[in-house]
Amino acid sequence: MSYVSESTNVLQVILGIGLLIFIHELGHFLVAKKIGVRVHAFSLGFGPAILKKQWGETEYRLSLVPLGGYVKLAGEGHDEEKTGASWEFSSKTHGQRAAVFVAGVALNAVLAFIAFIIAFQVGVPFIASEVGQVTPGWPAWEVGIQPGDKIVEIDGNKDADFEDLFTIVALSNPDKGVSLKVERDNKTFDVLVTPKYDAEHGFQRIGIAPATDLEIDKIYAYENNDSPAREAGFLVKDKVLAVNGKQISTEEEFREAEMTSAGKAMSVTVLRDNKEVELNVIPSRATRWMLGISCATAILDAVKKSGPAHTAGFLKGDEILEVNSKPMTGFTEIRKTVSESTDDPVIFTVKRNNAVTLLTTPLKDDKAKWEFLEGLTPFYGLKVDALVESFPAEKAGLRPGDKIVTLNEKEIKGWNSFLQKVMMSQGQPMVIEWLRGNERFASTIEPQKDDRSALGRIGIKFKEKMVLRQYGLLGSCAVGTKKAIINVQRLYLTLKGFFSQRLSTKNVGGFILIAQASYESAKVGFGKLSYFLGILSLQLALLNILPVPVLDGGHLLFLAIERIKGSPVSQKTMAFAQYFGFGLIISLVIYATRNDIMRLLTL
Repeated sequence: MSYVSESTNVLQVILGIGLLIFIHELGHFLVAKKIGVRVHAFSLGFGPAILKKQWGETEYRLSLVPLGGYVKLAGEGHDEEKTGASWEFSSKTHGQRAAVFVAGVALNAVLAFIAFIIAFQVGVPFIASEVGQVTPGWPAWEVGIQPGDKIVEIDGNKDADFEDLFTIVALSNPDKGVSLKVERDNKTFDVLVTPKYDAEHGFQRIGIAPATDLEIDKIYAYENNDSPAREAGFLVKDKVLAVNGKQISTEEEFREAEMTSAGKAMSVTVLRDNKEVELNVIPSRATRWMLGISCATAILDAVKKSGPAHTAGFLKGDEILEVNSKPMTGFTEIRKTVSESTDDPVIFTVKRNNAVTLLTTPLKDDKAKWEFLEGLTPFYGLKVDALVESFPAEKAGLRPGDKIVTLNEKEIKGWNSFLQKVMMSQGQPMVIEWLRGNERFASTIEPQKDDRSALGRIGIKFKEKMVLRQYGLLGSCAVGTKKAIINVQRLYLTLKGFFSQRLSTKNVGGFILIAQASYESAKVGFGKLSYFLGILSLQLALLNILPVPVLDGGHLLFLAIERIKGSPVSQKTMAFAQYFGFGLIISLVIYATRNDIMRLLTL
């Protein structure tokens, strides 16, 4: 990118963010002037003034700290002497004062709407609603959605992108489900998918990831700054064409080759500046800490509706008690028994709603058996169904049928929690307790790395497939309105995630991250920058209306209290609240900036 282009992008970012602040303060300024309040100062930024100009009764300032701005009104400060003059803010009615506080938020909302309209007339790239990966056992997998499918309509919303899909699914009514129109091989069909609550992230999902092309979007490092891709000379924007001389067309093909090449040389052909370049890379060996336990129960967590298991009559929640009259202790044994069965058909004894029934299905060959088993996913509990030979769990004395109850003297609530603690242990000794019948056992156990099943990885992320959304004036208005609603909903989900502690506060970003994201948007194009600034303006409006002292919402709260009690809040209470609110905002800014700096250090 040329120096002129970079300078232009930086200038666009500065002007764009400056415009957001200016518009917000302009709202306060205009309404204050409209109701006859004198404005002593109008400032962009806080702290000492770098530039200032007196014009009439108002001093206009450009201040040193670019963390917002302010409008200083006559008679507004709690420590300011009030004369009762008609031009003082405190002399105005409750409705007039409320209008001043609301004006900044209102203008930011209007600016967001205008920015969205401009963005969609220029054109904004979004992640396409094409499916790249489907998680086994999740709702999309159950209804038969496959990689490569294109979701062309979501609950009647056409021209949907992945942002729309994510938000609509997260906020949908699980009792009604989400109606999807799916395109596959130039044919469309309808499916009704019921979202599943993801306790780890705190919102509903259906278990799909967006499709990618083979252009490298990011190169990253693992532990100890290990980055095979970087060492081999891969570059962002390289497009992968072939692996080991074999042409590939999907990320799935690349990942399969990458995983099976752990510790072995792999030749990758990429397209760079319209020239083919061959790179040799040795994928790192990715191993994980394990105890050698499987807790896959005989209870079915999901059944693929388009598969032979569903055709045979299996339903989610069924418990397989027997296969060909042989009792089953867990899914590992079910899989082994079905795979090795020579009987045709295979007879399953199933418990459903406290009643026992028999289900029969023909499984003539290995392909039929694989398709049958591939259409089932088990529920993972804490009852051991299989052990890996010579691994720590077997050596500690656990047996199939045992139930794990505690780890390091803390109760384990589920398989995912147990698995995460083991994988994060870094091999440190742990005390595990389990039940066998009515007997309780305990042992010290040390997780070990599973070198036999090590997977290869080189440290690259592929770019998601994009779609350009561009419309005329009326279309831009309609889509701009829809995107405004979508982004309000996404902000709600984000705040909900922080308050429920399911979304790490490490994701909080400050002004450095905003500047980075704005600059990246500017590099994509003016449409993307305009859209991003629209989101920022909308978020500025919504966050400002929160009832936090020093924010507009906090002022409105105190105004409401004054209206109810018939007199203003005491100066002492007001001062304490203002200092508290200011301290809260500054602490958040410092924490967010610290996160930004840590991100920069890990790039």
